[in-house]
Amino acid sequence: MTRNVTKFALTLTLIATCLVQSSTARGASPVEQMLDTVANNQQFAYILFYRNNDAATQSMHGVLQSTFAERRDAAILPVQITDVAERDLVKRFDATRLPMPAVAVLAPNGAVCSVFPQRVTGHQLTSAIVSPGQAKCLKALQDKKIVLLCAQPTAGAAIPMGVRQFMADSLYQDRSTVVTVEANDPGEAKFLNQLKVRTDQPTSVVAFMAPPGVMIGIFNGSVTHSTLAEKLAAAGKCCDDENCKHHKSAGASQPARR
Repeated sequence: MTRNVTKFALTLTLIATCLVQSSTARGASPVEQMLDTVANNQQFAYILFYRNNDAATQSMHGVLQSTFAERRDAAILPVQITDVAERDLVKRFDATRLPMPAVAVLAPNGAVCSVFPQRVTGHQLTSAIVSPGQAKCLKALQDKKIVLLCAQPTAGAAIPMGVRQFMADSLYQDRSTVVTVEANDPGEAKFLNQLKVRTDQPTSVVAFMAPPGVMIGIFNGSVTHSTLAEKLAAAGKCCDDENCKHHKSAGASQPARR
């Protein structure tokens, strides 16, 4: 796996640790309502979590303000983690466990693009604005979906047969999604380059990913359903059963983490 692909996978894994499911029957909080408005405006939301309005918080807020003073694609939403009205939002991000202050970046579709604890630079903030294709992949992976990203040679090109057969398989169809982008779309160039997906191919290129951020592999348009299933099993991601023989095999093949 390349350095850039590894970096992408690690970023997804780190983001996943900052997300917990929030279940509530009460109405949306003021900031949650603002998030809906920001998403409808196709803006990225920069949630500034803080405990106290101390020097570190003021510094981070200042970087946010100076970075986006002339931009219209981002909105800054401060949230004090002790605010009872925002407790569900704080719980969703497990923000009480983050080093304060911290910024969480959400794409318009709700995908968490980055989390920056304690300090952040303007470059980091603007780099968190991802392409539509990357936002779709992030959201799917955060929703615990298997992702088949198809970089298509032309608009409207057919999804590879192997991908369609994989998606029709009852074992995978409810927990998988296909994301398509045009390989020559300048807006997706950075993302595809990060994944090392070639954009000069006459047929589709398939990047195969599993949650939380495992790159299974990159294949050409002739990839078969059986190859995809075999590679998924080899990575221990064929099902959610931790007792699955493939899951155990994949776990045994990984070096112990210290």
